[in-house]
Amino acid sequence: MRYALTAATLAGAYVAAAKLGIELPVAQGVITPVWAPTGIALAGLLLFGRNLWPAVVVGAFVANATSGASIGDAAGISVGNTLEAVVGATLLLRADLRPALDRVRDVFALIVLGALVSPVIAASNGIGVLSLSDELHDAGSSWLLWWIGDGMGALIVTPLLLIASTRPWRQFPRATQRLEAAVIGAALVGVSAAIFFGGGWRYPHVIFPLLVWATLRFRQPGAVVGSFLVTAIAVAGAIQGSLPLGEHTTTELVEIVEGLLAAVVVSLFLLGAVLTERVRAAAGLAEAQRLAQLGSWEWDIDRNRITWSDELYRLYGLEPGAARLTYESYLERIHPDDLALVRQAVERARVERAPFEMEHRIVLPTGGVRWFQGRGRVITDESGAPVRMLGTSQDITDRKLIEELRESILSAVSHELRTPLTAIVGFALTLQERGGQLSLATRHQIVEHLSAESRRLERLLSDLLDLDRLRHRPLGASFRPADLGRLVAGVARDYASDTRAVALELDEIEADVDAPKVERIVDNLLANAFRHTPAGAEVRVRVTRSDGGAMISVDDRGPGVGPDEREAIFEIFQRGSAGIASGRGTGVGLALVAQFAALHGGRAWVEDNPGGGASFRVFLPTSPGRP
Repeated sequence: MRYALTAATLAGAYVAAAKLGIELPVAQGVITPVWAPTGIALAGLLLFGRNLWPAVVVGAFVANATSGASIGDAAGISVGNTLEAVVGATLLLRADLRPALDRVRDVFALIVLGALVSPVIAASNGIGVLSLSDELHDAGSSWLLWWIGDGMGALIVTPLLLIASTRPWRQFPRATQRLEAAVIGAALVGVSAAIFFGGGWRYPHVIFPLLVWATLRFRQPGAVVGSFLVTAIAVAGAIQGSLPLGEHTTTELVEIVEGLLAAVVVSLFLLGAVLTERVRAAAGLAEAQRLAQLGSWEWDIDRNRITWSDELYRLYGLEPGAARLTYESYLERIHPDDLALVRQAVERARVERAPFEMEHRIVLPTGGVRWFQGRGRVITDESGAPVRMLGTSQDITDRKLIEELRESILSAVSHELRTPLTAIVGFALTLQERGGQLSLATRHQIVEHLSAESRRLERLLSDLLDLDRLRHRPLGASFRPADLGRLVAGVARDYASDTRAVALELDEIEADVDAPKVERIVDNLLANAFRHTPAGAEVRVRVTRSDGGAMISVDDRGPGVGPDEREAIFEIFQRGSAGIASGRGTGVGLALVAQFAALHGGRAWVEDNPGGGASFRVFLPTSPGRP
């Protein structure tokens, strides 16, 4: 049904346009310089598919058969008209024509393949058919008239329909843009009417600025619509006889006007495509700069004028074009501690005529500080004197933070590794060198220290390995019923000693959990608690029932966690102010606590301990539901 409706519409539009062209006084039988059906057929097959060719056959046959041609001639002419549309559409599709005509290659393809090549088929076929029936007096001029009419139809009508199919009004949604478009359209119609109907034919150049204005403001839609309006009015004026251009027939006048306008139309289409490509390239560059957080700049040294890209304005916390930039106003935005560095790098580049690269900080209007990496080079004149500098500035604040974090992590991890390793090596050498001289109790104590430090080292390495696994893929889990109180008690037992007191308040709660990961949760929470709890102070561990699950709480007596750090402390490599101040911890253990809790469908958080310190809590659901 849809195919039939589309085909009927295409055939009807073809017949209506054909009857209009044939009934004009410039037509010579069925040959006319005004032949919009070519453009309609070509656009129809491009937009809706070449399988609509029967509609072109029917439309061409009906139009010619009802306009004075014999049934045989009409049938023969319809074959050429159909082949013209099918071949033209095939060539343009193979050329990857876009309906928006927003590339120069699209315009060239339409001109060469659609307006120059494919009309040769219809003109040659039609003249051949009419020659066989002895209805032609001058085959050469008739062929040229036919080719011009079909070519102008493809050049003027096809772009209009292709552009309309892209809904170009969506590109210009603002009311002011649409008002401007209406003003330009009205001006084109009014000036064209004055030139081609009102006796102003001596001043056709007046219309060119309007056409260029339409193209510059609205790119290809403006060029196409403007060209169509001017061409339609100009041809109508030539047909009416309002253009006294020498001793020419009306048909010849139309051919002359169409030839002149064709050159203008081609120029406008190329201008529209070039502008669109430039806009697209600029938008692509702006998007690339936004993603890379990189902006470009240019400094006119003689005029002391600096130009920034829109992204560079944004990176500096400014609205694009918000300020007139000079070298001095640029330096005002440099961090005071880096001002000498920037001055020195720029001055050295000017003197040595060499590229430069530097890292520096800037101060935003809000007072914030960002790190930038600047690169540039010097442009000289014929005498070698520097006249301009070009370059880029990239926001590298995140990279700097990562570098600082990496140094902090490396320092913390090396400290955490070195401490147990030093103890293990020291105790091992003591046993090796003096083991026979030590009492049994002393040797037993050394072995306990070795065991404790080895477990500490193993815990750190396990955390780092789990962290690496989490970076590359989600961890799996094996859930089995287990007594949470018994699991927690087993881990806490390893921490209890004469110098470390662990108070346990454990309910017997059976839950569907991954037991090894729950043990790691408790292990990391206890390690964190004893890291910040003064020697001799008590760490309290509780397992209590909670709504829909169980709550594991570890309360320490350390300095606590500030409100602004309570979420970040569970992020990877975030040690908090207490960890940084003490120089202990790696920022891995609590991150794994949060990850393992989430793996169970629970969560981890920290609160103030009423007795002083921090209370770390983990909720684990007892049901088997998982995130």
